[in-house]
Amino acid sequence: MKYLMKLHLRTCTQADLPRITTWLHADHVRRAWGDPDGNLELLRAEAPHGSWRAIIVADGVDVGLILWQHPTRHELDVAGLHDIPASVIDIDIMIGEQAATGKGIGSAAIKLVAEAALHNPEVPFVMACAHVENHASQRAFEQAGFRRDRIFDDVPHGHYVLMVRHR
Repeated sequence: MKYLMKLHLRTCTQADLPRITTWLHADHVRRAWGDPDGNLELLRAEAPHGSWRAIIVADGVDVGLILWQHPTRHELDVAGLHDIPASVIDIDIMIGEQAATGKGIGSAAIKLVAEAALHNPEVPFVMACAHVENHASQRAFEQAGFRRDRIFDDVPHGHYVLMVRHR
């Protein structure tokens, strides 16, 4: 059941890494995000220019992490997404607290980021890539106004659904 909540995003800091580590090792996150150690290594590093990280806070409780960034031309080309401009914003999300899943928190956080990104006239649309078997992620993006654009093969990671939201 969905419920009304007070949701906001706050900047992710190094102090959040212990909680993020716990989330990355949770079974429901690990299935979607894969190797916790590889992801932690990326999150320990300073966010590259053109990327942002935030903790999702629902009703005063840290429940997840949302990342958004401009993908590089190389990243898009390797995934076979040659027609996607590098000026798009790509969104990644995890709801780390199992008790917070299925309550609309993810889609609400995605919607906040997407609407903010689309205020920038240089961003033609926002996108996300959800593994074809990650139906919960696909639903969260659909509830935030995204639509399925295509399935693509992100070698060696497998097949993903490209989700997009235009203005």
